[in-house]
Amino acid sequence: MTLNSSVPHFYAKIRNEHLYQQDGREGFQNIIVFGVQSVPGRAITFHTLSDCGAVRSKVPIHMLAWKETAPLMELDYLQLWDSFGYHFSVVEYDYLKDSRVKVIFKDKSSLWGSYMMTIDWYNNGYSDEPTQYKAAHLIKLDNGNFALQPNNRLIWKDMSFVTKEFPKSPDWKVDNKEWICESKSDKWVINSDDDVFYYDIKENDN
Repeated sequence: MTLNSSVPHFYAKIRNEHLYQQDGREGFQNIIVFGVQSVPGRAITFHTLSDCGAVRSKVPIHMLAWKETAPLMELDYLQLWDSFGYHFSVVEYDYLKDSRVKVIFKDKSSLWGSYMMTIDWYNNGYSDEPTQYKAAHLIKLDNGNFALQPNNRLIWKDMSFVTKEFPKSPDWKVDNKEWICESKSDKWVINSDDDVFYYDIKENDN
């Protein structure tokens, strides 16, 4: 069981209203985000280290910011889907690193930001079903907040490759198949002994 994972650490700010549980205090404190936690049916949360030496865990995405002018946005806008399970991986895709990307929120509003990393779940009934699979890309929004959004809420910009305009009414369908190389193994048989390196494969006569 994964539950927690390190992430490429990044500097951020935590809202005082989270530290004091909405008692009316405003403002921010400086932190480093160094870890992430995934509990099924709950929002992704983060592990943080404050500049006074305290570790604060289970911090949701809407309580983080990277500049003090960041407006408070609702959690369900910044993260569209709850965590799918305890098992997940964290990867910083080299090609997407610092790429510019437009986030399309549930009310059709949008904000630009920059890619940071991706949280991807596995070994659960949702992620293992192709029509339900979703990852969460962590995006540093230009307005000072962070967001966690799936592929179908993001429009990426690459000046050397993305030259066509995004369609106004995209009609791609979700995946509905699991791709398995050996799904037709009953049609074929290995025609050799186990100790032969360059073995032959032939169609099964039966």
